[in-house]
Amino acid sequence: MKSFIDKGFNVLINDGVNVFVLRLMKYVILKFRRLFLKSDFGDWKSLKNTYNGKRIFILGNGPSLNQTPLYYLKDEYTMCFNRVNLMLDRLNWTPNFYVMTDDLLIKDMSEEVKSEIIPKVDYAFFPDIHPSNVNFRKRIGNHSNVYYLNTDFPGFQSDLPKCGINKTVVNAGIQIAVFLGFTEIYLLGIDMTFGDQKVKKENSRNWTAEKDDDPNHFDPRYFGKGRSYHNPTVHEMLDQFDKGRIFLDKIGVKIFNATIGGKLEVFERVNFSALFNFSQVQSENIFLSMVFKNNEYSSFDDVEKTFNTIIEAKDFNPEIDTFICSSDLGAKLIKRAVFSHIPLGPYKNKYIFKKRIVSL
Repeated sequence: MKSFIDKGFNVLINDGVNVFVLRLMKYVILKFRRLFLKSDFGDWKSLKNTYNGKRIFILGNGPSLNQTPLYYLKDEYTMCFNRVNLMLDRLNWTPNFYVMTDDLLIKDMSEEVKSEIIPKVDYAFFPDIHPSNVNFRKRIGNHSNVYYLNTDFPGFQSDLPKCGINKTVVNAGIQIAVFLGFTEIYLLGIDMTFGDQKVKKENSRNWTAEKDDDPNHFDPRYFGKGRSYHNPTVHEMLDQFDKGRIFLDKIGVKIFNATIGGKLEVFERVNFSALFNFSQVQSENIFLSMVFKNNEYSSFDDVEKTFNTIIEAKDFNPEIDTFICSSDLGAKLIKRAVFSHIPLGPYKNKYIFKKRIVSL
């Protein structure tokens, strides 16, 4: 009960009376609908402790991912969220687990999820009906690898499918990872830094982007033109992360923040690259096999001799072919170049931008 009271009080303080009343009405309608709803959430018992003792990398979608050598995760267990499909052509792996809990996102991208994500992942998790009374099951449907969550319960839960959203899908993902048996959890791309974006404000909570210029995620299209999202309330998210840390401490699960930079200091920080024991040769081979599927190049030196290097942002043109630049410039160029090029890296403080092939 305390979790419900705390949640209601926070909505009232942070979002105002109108949003509080609207959300309360939707929640009351949901509780009434529960009396008649199908209660099959999937065979959760078969999932419990399936990955006992293993480690998992849980990826947020912050811009720091553009500074992270994600190709190191090729043989690791990974969990991703929301519009990760924008990242898949930049990776040498696909997520094992996918989670979405956002009631605005599901309205925008249910077809994307069904065509571009669910067929590729091992397991996908969604609320059956969101506390705001949005029916995810109706939009997603039944699939052999889809499991539904009962997100009526705020707070951190160990008896899934009961699962609190707790201000961010990452916290739902943490609960799922624990239920699956993972005992080491590494967070990536959870920057907790949010810049300004031109938006249309429906109310204090719900916003709609007006351009493909999202500065808060790994891709400017993430919450791009016409995409709706919730105004991020950082202090509430940090508070929930702290509660998550306490929850994990009690059950003996280790969680670390491997994000490059950012402002999430709730969890102990670790160096991402230090979590792997790759030699320089192994690292180079992993990167080159991701960028060049046909193994055309035996070394990165050969690649640098083949393609042009861009030194400054002003040298970029969407019509130019594949090129190389510094990793710092690459991270900045992504917001312009991702529409015409696939950004791959960083490796040896360099980025490769491969010209996209346009289907006729």
